[in-house]
Amino acid sequence: MRARVESGDLRPGDRAPSVRALVAEHGVAMSTAARALSRLREEGLLRTTARVGSVVAERATPAGTAPPPDTARLVRTAIGIADDEGLAALSMRRLAGAFGVPTMSLYRLVRSRDELLLAMLETVFAELVLPPADGPWRARLEGAAHAQWRVHRRHPWLARVLSLSRPQALPSLLRFAEFELAALEEVVADPVERFDLHLALTGFVRGMALTLAAEQEAQADTGVDADTWSEHDPGLRAALRRHGGPALRRVGDYPYDLQRVFDTGIARLLDGIS
Repeated sequence: MRARVESGDLRPGDRAPSVRALVAEHGVAMSTAARALSRLREEGLLRTTARVGSVVAERATPAGTAPPPDTARLVRTAIGIADDEGLAALSMRRLAGAFGVPTMSLYRLVRSRDELLLAMLETVFAELVLPPADGPWRARLEGAAHAQWRVHRRHPWLARVLSLSRPQALPSLLRFAEFELAALEEVVADPVERFDLHLALTGFVRGMALTLAAEQEAQADTGVDADTWSEHDPGLRAALRRHGGPALRRVGDYPYDLQRVFDTGIARLLDGIS
C-alpha cells in the first residue's frame, strides 16, 4: 500500500481499499489489514473521510509556499482535519505541516492544543441556526435539538470535545443554554428542573452524536455499514437465537436508522416535558 501511494499508483483523493478488500486480496486477518491502514494514517499517507473511508492524503505543502496562518485560518484548518480524519489526527505538528511553518510558530496563535479545541468548539457551535425566539416552546426546543444534531453531523468529533459535567464557558454555548432555558420557562416552573431538562435534552443529542461518530469510524475502517454488518455477523445471529426473548424476536429485522432514532427520541422527550 505504501509503495502504491509513493509511486503515484494511488493519487491524492483516491479511495484506499477497505479492510475487507485487503483481507480478500491478500488473505490476511482483519486485524492485520486494520493495523496496516492505521499505520499509513499515522504516517500521513492516508486520511479518513466521513462516509467514504480511507483516502490518499494530499502531499504536505512545501515550506514557504503557503501564506502564514492567522488564528481564524488555523482554527478552520484544524476543524477541516478533525472533520476528515478525526481528533486523533489533529496535532500542532500536523497543522504546521499544512501551512509549511515551524511547529513552535503556531504557539503564537494558540497557547496549547486544549486552547485550540476550545476555539474549534466555539466556531462550530456558532454555526447553529436557532428557530425564532417568539415561537411555541415545543417548536423552539425541537428546532434547537435538530440544529445541534445538524452541527454534530457536520463535525463528528464535536461530541467528544463538548462536556456537560464540566461545561466550557464559551459565548455560543451560553447563548444556546439561554435559548433552551427561556423556552422551558413557559412550561416548567422550577428553575432546577428546567436546567435538569436542558442537560437531558443536550445529553440526548450528544449521546446520539457519539453513536453516529463511532459508526462512521467503523464504516471507514471496515467499508461496511451497520445493516450490512448485522446481516453478515454470525455471532450476533447466534446470540439472538440463543438468548433473545420473545419481545426481542418480535422486532424482527430492525431497520437501523440513526436519524429515525433521533427523531423518535426527541419527540418522546418533548412529550414527557409537555
